[in-house]
Amino acid sequence: MTESIPLDLPIRPAFWNVPLWGEVGVYIVGILAVILCAVGVVKNVRRWRAGRAASAARDPKRVERLMREAVAQEKVRETVPGKIHAVLVLGFFLLFLGTATATLDWDVGHYVFGSQFLKGDLYLFYKLVLDTAGVAVLVALALGAWRRWCTPSNLPRDRRFVWVYASLAFIVASGFVVEALRLAVQRPAWADFSPVGSVLADIFIGWGLSNASLESTHVLLWTVHGLAALAFVAAIPLTYYAHIYRTPVSIALPRGEAGGVDEKIEAIEEQEHFGWSTAGDLPRSARIQADACTECGRCEAVCPAMRAGTPLAPRAFVMKLRELAAASPETALSERISAEELFACTTCGACARVCPADIEIPRLIVQMRRHLALECGEFPEGAAAALENTASVGNPWGLDPYERLDWAEGLDVPVAEEGASYDVLYWVGCAASYDRRARRIARSMVKILKRAGVSFAVMAEERCHGEFARRLGEEYLYQTAAQENIENFAKYRFKRILAACPHCFHTLKNEYPQFEGGKFEVVDHASFIRELIDAGRLPDMSDREARGGLTVYHDPCYLARLNGVASAPRTVLSESGQKLVEPREFGALSFCCGAGGGQMWCEGRSAKKPVNVIRLEALRATGATTIAAACPHCITMLESAKSTMKDADELRIEDIAEIVARSLPDEE
Repeated sequence: MTESIPLDLPIRPAFWNVPLWGEVGVYIVGILAVILCAVGVVKNVRRWRAGRAASAARDPKRVERLMREAVAQEKVRETVPGKIHAVLVLGFFLLFLGTATATLDWDVGHYVFGSQFLKGDLYLFYKLVLDTAGVAVLVALALGAWRRWCTPSNLPRDRRFVWVYASLAFIVASGFVVEALRLAVQRPAWADFSPVGSVLADIFIGWGLSNASLESTHVLLWTVHGLAALAFVAAIPLTYYAHIYRTPVSIALPRGEAGGVDEKIEAIEEQEHFGWSTAGDLPRSARIQADACTECGRCEAVCPAMRAGTPLAPRAFVMKLRELAAASPETALSERISAEELFACTTCGACARVCPADIEIPRLIVQMRRHLALECGEFPEGAAAALENTASVGNPWGLDPYERLDWAEGLDVPVAEEGASYDVLYWVGCAASYDRRARRIARSMVKILKRAGVSFAVMAEERCHGEFARRLGEEYLYQTAAQENIENFAKYRFKRILAACPHCFHTLKNEYPQFEGGKFEVVDHASFIRELIDAGRLPDMSDREARGGLTVYHDPCYLARLNGVASAPRTVLSESGQKLVEPREFGALSFCCGAGGGQMWCEGRSAKKPVNVIRLEALRATGATTIAAACPHCITMLESAKSTMKDADELRIEDIAEIVARSLPDEE
């Protein structure tokens, strides 16, 4: 039995003024819309499943990431346009929730229990929230449209987005008008709880429209509004709206325990095909990620290759990949994506870091590089020589492996011996072993280790770990180097590996565990020096004055972005007496120096302005006279950029280990 409703009680008037054909029709069309939407989603999923399933990586943060990025929009809200989009998402979600609640109120509350629950103060609160949400959506759409079409930007402006903005705005605006027409006829005492509808109702009343005109217009617009809303539901899988479900699916893909780790080719010597060369090679994860792109352009705004004017444009790359995923399996990827684009990437991870869909563009690029490297033997100019040197003598410079410890001359550096135990095995790296400039980093580290009384040794058998080879697609050389190093590590007893190069640190810590016996405790030199300072094992340096004024710290991509080490280097520099200033892009959002992805060894780059020059100019713009870094490759690239500038002679570029070593007071 239906409850008796007092005339003065606010209650949701379901299907007010709607004829029976409208009340029945909305259910029929609604069911059809949901079916069409479901069919579209299923077809989409089938396209994804056309690709092979990758082995599931262990990802303990998968649910947490989905809640932070898909639900809370954490990554989206990092920029002003992102905050506007988050308002749009929240507003539209509240409107959707309001529609769902209204359905429950009538279809369950009224028909099943004979009593609506949207009444009284709850109904008034419900109306106020929905009006507020509707206004928020319209404001967000207006600001988004202004940014897209009325300000300089690299956002797409094609007809698709006209329909995206217009359709959403029409659904919300027509909903306001439908409500206003009802209020103009009923004139309830609580109309002010629908502020937008109330204002519009007053306008209609002021026009002198009769109740009959208002009611007939209400039926017409209610029908149009309902059809538009249900058409939106049906069209989701076929339009730009599909990112509503595609983006969360992409975010939920397993990522492994560390970012920036490339997939290992298992049983590589038995494989006949490497990487991706055709559309049929694209796995499910790549298809999902390509489909999930929102075309926001944030990847291009932070991409060093893009800013340098190379052929690589990350968003365009993903769009091409999306087209290829829908093509016939035999379609060659090279028909749409050139080798020049692929080899322009520095694999810095900036695009993946800011992408709201968590699209791992560098990993996708490396998979395509593998085909070029392992099947076609194609590399950028200069890279082939570095790879050949690494394969033959264990370092990309091609220098005598017996000269690897020459950097330590006169330092009495202990060399690891079988049977002995060490707290730290110091992994020097190729740069600090062979590059004359970078050798100062290794010598500074030894000074620090000895001053702190650390039990350490270096490994005579050390050779290049092959990280740059992996990024260039030469996975076979990388795996050979990894297995050789792991076998050498097994000879010695140590608690931790200390690495002063972020590429060494990232590879030994996050990628060597892909191999049997390759899991070690690895620490970067910035964090290790901070530990020594915190433990009081180094003398107080806080009263030392910084040379030449201000110091700006450049965050290496593989340290700050891929491994989250950003505060330790700054603490170390502050404890060493440096007065720090920050560049515009720092921490996890740092701008690349241009060395990653094998670019360190590539010649004849097609950039309009080299990445390292762009970065050095930004660092100098802070007014600092000292640039600190925590990566020998960054120092090489920045020194190279400095050599092209006429007025940069007084600029000092140093590793944090060098700064700490010279800040240590003389021993008494």
